[in-house]
Amino acid sequence: MTPDQPDLPNEPVTRAELERVYGADGLVRVAPERVPAAVADPGARAFLTAIGLPTAPGAVVRPDEALLAGAPRLLAEHCAPGKPDEAYPGLPGGGAAMVVLGHYGSGLFVLDGGSGAVHALAPHEDAAVNGRPAHRDLHSLARCLLAFGGRELWLLSDLMDPDTADWCRAHFPEFAELCPVRDEEEDDFFLDEDEEEELRARLPDVDEVLDGLAAALRRIEPGITDQPVWQEVLHNFRHGY
Repeated sequence: MTPDQPDLPNEPVTRAELERVYGADGLVRVAPERVPAAVADPGARAFLTAIGLPTAPGAVVRPDEALLAGAPRLLAEHCAPGKPDEAYPGLPGGGAAMVVLGHYGSGLFVLDGGSGAVHALAPHEDAAVNGRPAHRDLHSLARCLLAFGGRELWLLSDLMDPDTADWCRAHFPEFAELCPVRDEEEDDFFLDEDEEEELRARLPDVDEVLDGLAAALRRIEPGITDQPVWQEVLHNFRHGY
């Protein structure tokens, strides 16, 4: 495993790159006229309108319903009747320019429309950790989502609904190999002892997969594993809940 690299610029993500993983119908773009006025950062506007964010079942961050409908909402609307900075302290400008992108568990991913940075917000935790947001921009968030391939998603295969598992099999050959479809009505659905031992021998080492994933995420954003929401993500992938 290579050491974590220093804080380097992210290679921009293209729509074609995301489509190769999530499919052309697995991304959502926002029409220019429906991008909230609070999104003043040109790079963020270009990403939302021309590239888009993953909506496919294999995307770790689940998109907000308003984003799915093509009309992203402000964090103030999400938090109403409360105020954003009551739930999420330390937000730049009190959260007035924050746009909701999606969630993972209790974590909320929001775009700072002024700077283009993406915060991973945990309730009642500071919005920035060590003075940094979770992602410097939307390209960084997309790069982190792309770090979850077939082996990484396999770690949660026991908890997936059938449609999500089928999607992962169709898009990640490694996932299909590690988690093949089995027909409960077939006589050989239950493995005998030798078959189970052979299967276990073929499975990746969980610690190795997770250590590699954490290192890949840190190469994109060096401080990401200090972020509470990303800590929750890695904890769930390790323990399955």
